[in-house]
Amino acid sequence: MSIGKGITEGKMGLTQKQAKFLAVIKDFIAQNGYSPSYEEMKQMNGMRSKSHVHAMVYALKKRGYVDVIRHSKRSIVVL
Repeated sequence: MSIGKGITEGKMGLTQKQAKFLAVIKDFIAQNGYSPSYEEMKQMNGMRSKSHVHAMVYALKKRGYVDVIRHSKRSIVVL
């Protein structure tokens, strides 16, 4: 397992929606000790589809704020 693999150098800025989404993930991890599932993120952010959650997670990954451990549940790591 290699965390941070494929992350671009340096962090890019976030949109307001991305910043809110990241804050929700951080708060959930702080309260529970593990990352939220896609279904939980969908509900917490008022999204209609898990595909929107997936797109948001990968936008945050591309910008260098999170990483995802492949083939693992609850696998979002805030960098």
